[in-house]
Amino acid sequence: MKIDQQFSKIDKHIKHTFVLGIVLFLSILSGHAQSYNHTSVWSRLLLSKQIDKFSFSGDIAYRRQNDFHFSKINFLNKPLLDAQRLTVGYRNKNWLFSFAASRWHAYQILGKEADFQRKPTIEWRFTPGVEYFKKIRKGTLQWRTQYEYRSFVDRSAGRFRQRFQYRMPISDSNNLVFLQEFLFGAPPNSTKKYEQNQLGLTFNHFFTKQLESEIGYRYIYRKRRTSDEIDNENTLVIGLMLRL
Repeated sequence: MKIDQQFSKIDKHIKHTFVLGIVLFLSILSGHAQSYNHTSVWSRLLLSKQIDKFSFSGDIAYRRQNDFHFSKINFLNKPLLDAQRLTVGYRNKNWLFSFAASRWHAYQILGKEADFQRKPTIEWRFTPGVEYFKKIRKGTLQWRTQYEYRSFVDRSAGRFRQRFQYRMPISDSNNLVFLQEFLFGAPPNSTKKYEQNQLGLTFNHFFTKQLESEIGYRYIYRKRRTSDEIDNENTLVIGLMLRL
């Protein structure tokens, strides 16, 4: 009886976290005079290998976006980003400690005419992080906190990421994954502002124990660095994960 009550309390905390995320970014959106709507597609391919308690992974990401001159839903029209990342981790029963190094080649997200004049940027990210895993009934709750040191050609910046994720099995080979992530500015050169929110749902299918696919939707609220303008991004997420 006590265990059931504890599970019930944890479930309520999860629901409150997602609701809080929705309320928070909607309240921020309402305080801005200008916003831009976008559609995009995020794709990734990930290879990973587990050796005892250590994990090694490499992934590549490719993203495209719409051009508002033609359509708000043509998410394949213009390039948005390509990236490569290497990650090493150490995991015990409930905790995962990790460090990632990655390269990001990013284009300006297109919301107004001036955005077409912006040149793409090259960014290097160095990301230590820690994740906590907790079984809740049939699913798994994952809390992840990361710090990103971001190095550009002409500047550097820092950012904290806080992610809450719940993976819920719906059959032997299928899962639903709920995601809520907050991104905040951090030293160096932090504006100390709430930068971004990501809220998403994906359907994950296991073809085998080694091969997993994902397809889903993500809504991204993104605040522009140098103004009060914001971008509302509606994203199709697709991915393939291979565990060697």
